Amino acid sequence: PIYAGNALCTVRYTGESPCMMSIRSTSFSPATESMSETKVAPITQVDLSFLSEASSRKSSWVNLTSQDTERPDLANARVVVTGGRGLKSAENFKLLEQLAEKLGAAVGATRAAVDAGYVPNELQVGQTGKIVAPELYIAFGVSGAIQHLAGMRDSKYIVAVNKDADAPIFQVADYGIVGDLFQVLEELLEKIPDKK
Repeated sequence: PIYAGNALCTVRYTGESPCMMSIRSTSFSPATESMSETKVAPITQVDLSFLSEASSRKSSWVNLTSQDTERPDLANARVVVTGGRGLKSAENFKLLEQLAEKLGAAVGATRAAVDAGYVPNELQVGQTGKIVAPELYIAFGVSGAIQHLAGMRDSKYIVAVNKDADAPIFQVADYGIVGDLFQVLEELLEKIPDKK
């Protein structure tokens, strides 16, 4: 995909240097046991000794950082609960975090929520944030700007909660609730049991 997923292109690499490709882990269904038994591919070590010393200095390992949380990583989560500008404050994002705990979900945010200082940048979903494709994506107070949709459009099921019935998020949502997100959040928190 190119242009934030709005177009697809076929790329053929004809260079001689090594080429690297990355694939979103949620782009494909996990292999079933029967598939893994019948379609085994050999793993071979690649000899990189032909690379010049100058080209091997173009990149280096710096460090690995990760959050201290029991919630799943945003990019690989099966369920993502996202908040937008409609949440109105960092304090209100704590309601989303409570829902995420109950669902075993990751928490995401729109660029507007990040820019407003409600949550840190690493929670941003969208063209300039993380690309996610969970089984369930629940959006609270998310208008559905094209940049945000580019980061979550591959979600299997999309649920949107917004007081504006004309919000673009409803055009891509499988299920939508037009109403007060705080009332919906309160009911969900009340009715969903704590994760054990």
